[in-house]
Amino acid sequence: MDRTTLWRLGRALLFGAAIVTSTSALAVTVPSAGVSVRVAEAVVAQKDDNDKKDKDKNKNRGSDDDADHVLTGQVLEIDTIKDPPELVIGSVDGLTVIRVLKTDEIAINGVRLGDYIEAKGEKQSERLFEATMLSVSEHFGEAKSDNDNKD
Repeated sequence: MDRTTLWRLGRALLFGAAIVTSTSALAVTVPSAGVSVRVAEAVVAQKDDNDKKDKDKNKNRGSDDDADHVLTGQVLEIDTIKDPPELVIGSVDGLTVIRVLKTDEIAINGVRLGDYIEAKGEKQSERLFEATMLSVSEHFGEAKSDNDNKD
């Protein structure tokens, strides 16, 4: 073979090796489109999970006098036979069943039909509340004498 032919062949092989090496190095540094989308989806999903955890932490943080821990309304039904005893009250949310976790709480507070009560505990759903403490705000049939006009 001729010396110039060998020289040209060597340069072509060297040039080809340089192209293969540079494209391989470039492929490692630049991720493909499919990989970047998956990474972005994972980051968004992780952020959403963290936001939910933060909301759950903030939900029970602070005062327990919020709507999820205090319920007020008028007693429409009392069932002391069930274990735990249950009350059905009419409230802003409609009819709500209150499970009284302390079984003697109804008797201790003298809760009767028609009484307006306040229950403290935890809301399980819009129709179910588990109470640890009851208090009677107003007994049914009690007349308030706020005015001075007495006949």
